[in-house]
Amino acid sequence: MYVSHHQGDWNTQLPLAEFAYNRSDHSSTKQSPFFMVYGRDPHFDSVHITQDTPAEKLSTKFQSVQKDVKRELEVAINRFKSYADKSRASPPVF
Repeated sequence: MYVSHHQGDWNTQLPLAEFAYNRSDHSSTKQSPFFMVYGRDPHFDSVHITQDTPAEKLSTKFQSVQKDVKRELEVAINRFKSYADKSRASPPVF
């Protein structure tokens, strides 16, 4: 949590908070939102050299990222189900 005696400058901190959130790996996907959308990590510096990535290479990378995200989401779903099942009662037998 960010606390400052300057309570009027919160809107100037939003871009930094958004950047931090978008580059943080999420527990369920093991990827950052930025990486899942763009297939690369964001650049922090204001000046960077861009490289053109061939479309085929980029497409392959996106497919790989989607496959990894799907696998990690399945693991997360199973983990959540296992946790929920611990407190779930058995269904009644009729």
